[in-house]
Amino acid sequence: MFEQSSIFLLAEEKHTLKIFRIEIDNDTQSSICNDFSISTSKLIDEKEAIVFDGCYKPDDDECLKIENFPLEDEIKDAVRNPLGVSSFHISEDGFPDIKAIFVGERKQTSNNESFCISFQRFRKEQYLFPKNYHLFFTGNTFFRESKFGISVIDCIDCCYHNNTLWFSSFYYTRQIFDLSNYYRSATDPEVDTFCRHSAIFVEDIEAFKKNATTTIRRKIAFINDSNVLDRFTIHDVVNKANNVGIDITLNDNRIVIPSDKKQIKFILGFLDDATYKGTFSDNVYLANSKRPISGT
Repeated sequence: MFEQSSIFLLAEEKHTLKIFRIEIDNDTQSSICNDFSISTSKLIDEKEAIVFDGCYKPDDDECLKIENFPLEDEIKDAVRNPLGVSSFHISEDGFPDIKAIFVGERKQTSNNESFCISFQRFRKEQYLFPKNYHLFFTGNTFFRESKFGISVIDCIDCCYHNNTLWFSSFYYTRQIFDLSNYYRSATDPEVDTFCRHSAIFVEDIEAFKKNATTTIRRKIAFINDSNVLDRFTIHDVVNKANNVGIDITLNDNRIVIPSDKKQIKFILGFLDDATYKGTFSDNVYLANSKRPISGT
């Protein structure tokens, strides 16, 4: 896999997607492609793939996938015709904002075209700026390299294969691609609607909206979508909370959403069906992900 692939940089210049080809010696190119190939095989061949829904955090032997993922045509075009891609250069505006390093291959059978393209998110520490002291060890002595450079890690973060995006970490992958269409995060009006629901009491709604993190907004979105506050009475909610050892504070027969962020996540987690009592203990836990079990 990737034996003949060029090495590409996915970058942004003035909010515009840019792709560059790295001019590199054959041995280094072969080594990078081999490492990317091994990492890709581990991701898509050795792990159980679970359809991404924004709720589940995969274990080490699992990965997530988004089927029919709309990969940018510019990336496919680069793999189709590497020589048509501009070589990396430093413009008058300085260094480009590199988002990822990628390699890829294209297969054509009959009238069908398929791609396998693997991406490594580019971290800030992978820039090797001349102003820093990059010391290389030779002959028992460190020598400074003062040229601009980048470093490449021997693994990938995601792979586009057969029209499907495969990844282990949503957090890392969203630094490469916009995944906002694949999970719900409550907007300000949705947060406002939640706070003003007849079953909810929030003392300072504006402050709550201002401090609502992405995690909190996702929880609110799931709660809104499930209609749990309409399907169950306050009495039902309190009883279910008591059954798992959770204390619900009421104000005028409404569920009080606390001001402490940790407690907010705990109460919202309960309403999102993500808290549980240990099977063999009386401990109450807040799950960091959830996934329905088939057949239940």
